[in-house]
Amino acid sequence: MDKQTFIAHFKLLLTHLKDWTSQNCFNELSDNYAFTLEPSERTDSDHLSDVENMYLKVWNKLQGKQISFEEVINLFYQNGKTPKWVDCSIYYSTPNITVVDLLFSRQFKDESEIYYMERGTGPFKALVSIPPDHLKVMKGDKFDVNWKKRLDDSKGILKTHNL
Repeated sequence: MDKQTFIAHFKLLLTHLKDWTSQNCFNELSDNYAFTLEPSERTDSDHLSDVENMYLKVWNKLQGKQISFEEVINLFYQNGKTPKWVDCSIYYSTPNITVVDLLFSRQFKDESEIYYMERGTGPFKALVSIPPDHLKVMKGDKFDVNWKKRLDDSKGILKTHNL
């Protein structure tokens, strides 16, 4: 996959993510995005290449930190290869910022092995995380997208902070 296609897929993913979240959530969603990275695992793995295992140091340094669109591109696009898959959901949103969680495969693959290509957003997939009933805050038939952040805040977990 060339870099321009990768960027176009990422932009389309953000459009889908905003649309689908807006259909289910009452929150105002900002077009000012920040991203958090959550690799599929945070330990060395024998099934990964040395380079893929080396990236673990980068992912662990960025744990809980918000990064920009451009930083995601620089981290996820490596010599024509990208993560095999990236599941994306909004962690929280205010009128000023929307923070998107990126849960991703640590395997970097070429286009023929990337997931979600048929959606036009590969390797990205838009998801809306639905809260369990005891955490739902509803307005009409829509829920609060910020439920995961509220839960983390109640547990004293600082999941995101700016670099």
